Amino acid sequence: MNKMIYQHFSKNDSSFIDKGLEWIKKVEDSYSPFLTPFVNPHQEKILKVLASTNGISYMSSRQFLETEYVRVLLYPDYFEPGFSDFELSLQEIVYPNKFERLTHAKILGTVLNQLGIDRKLFGDILVNEERAQIIINRQFMLLFQDGITKIARLPVRLEERDFTEKITTVEDYQELDICIASSRLDVFLAGVFKLSRNQASQLIEKQAVQVDYHLVEKSDYAVQVGDLISVRKFGRLKLVRDNGQTKKDKKKLTVQLLLSK
Repeated sequence: MNKMIYQHFSKNDSSFIDKGLEWIKKVEDSYSPFLTPFVNPHQEKILKVLASTNGISYMSSRQFLETEYVRVLLYPDYFEPGFSDFELSLQEIVYPNKFERLTHAKILGTVLNQLGIDRKLFGDILVNEERAQIIINRQFMLLFQDGITKIARLPVRLEERDFTEKITTVEDYQELDICIASSRLDVFLAGVFKLSRNQASQLIEKQAVQVDYHLVEKSDYAVQVGDLISVRKFGRLKLVRDNGQTKKDKKKLTVQLLLSK
């Protein structure tokens, strides 16, 4: 049965499927719940399929708190999860915001590159015009609070907040209208970033392109309205509207280039 699961996902998902099956076996062997690290929406879907296929109960922290990255509980039938079981902590990044604004990229760069903190230990980074927050694994709260004292040139400190104080990220984006011959991924990327089709295909072949957090390696992948596309060194974009066709049968599309990421 488990071998069949691999056929439903990309070969690039194999290592995560292996890890998910390990977690499920822990639940089966110990008859106790297992809390995953932070996972992205694509990995969340994989875990849901694995849990269902193996007869294990599943709950995402998304059921209590709407976020991009989540933690997942895999558990036996007797267990009744609550929000506290997800061991999340909301940290306010307190900084002097009079002259400079912290961005998602600056915060992420500090946490990953300067401190070397594993991406699995924290979830969403939230920013607006005046404030910044990060959702973390509660067990590593001291690591974050002691380690993060400066971001870019700004002195900062982390303070825990109740989730009722969670801010909404203000996403900056540039809206762009394009006309392209087809909905193929290579054609789409060429149209958005003004590349040749060959250059766009090379990005895909070099595993630089993800659609909805899933690595796509086929240039003929058909993009759809709602797709969130991430291109290494180019940024993130979202296909938001299909505006029909031109008289020459070209597709008219509206894209949002996300600037805050």
